[in-house]
Amino acid sequence: MTTVLDDVHVRHLEQLRSRLPVIDRQGLRLDDTYVMFFAEAELMAEHARRLVAGQAAPRVLEVGLGLGVFAEQLGAYRIGGYRAVEPHPGVVELVAPRVRSALRCEVTFEVEPWQSVALPPASLDAIMYDTWPPDGHADADFARFVEHVAVPALRPGGRFSFFHSGTQLSAARTYVLDRHFPGWQAAPYRIPPADLPAAWSKPSADFLVPIAVKGDG
Repeated sequence: MTTVLDDVHVRHLEQLRSRLPVIDRQGLRLDDTYVMFFAEAELMAEHARRLVAGQAAPRVLEVGLGLGVFAEQLGAYRIGGYRAVEPHPGVVELVAPRVRSALRCEVTFEVEPWQSVALPPASLDAIMYDTWPPDGHADADFARFVEHVAVPALRPGGRFSFFHSGTQLSAARTYVLDRHFPGWQAAPYRIPPADLPAAWSKPSADFLVPIAVKGDG
């Protein structure tokens, strides 16, 4: 699916791209706002394991490259292909070399918002979704992504996961998952307090690792 962004998303994208990306010892920040931390590596390893373990050369899409920590965790598996969708060109410039060195497969970067990227139907085995939407649009964007991108692009048996901070999903996301992925599950994960960086800015050290599998129908 490709779509024309509305004014809210256009302004948000412009504002996002205007921020200077910097990687320091703690993680990735845009200007003075941290968006991902190296301390999340084990959390991302759990996402990677649940998405690709046991699959033969899976083709993986990551929506929101960020620090590249999730992609690096895929290096522990035999991946058939990796594609990242990241709208900030500066982030891709900083992170892409490290991702390419971690993966032994074809690697592609789309420097666009996910709404502007066309994906062939039934072409992917795993999708990891982690974006920075406009304020107030997180659940609506999630629902649209699942229905119009994830479900069509995944092969039967393909797996979907997404970043979630906290111990409970919203009613809106639960509804979307129940509708499209009956039988989905979510495992809790906690980053040990001793591992949290000084600049930790996320609302919790508790997370959920959802895993949803596309059925045959």
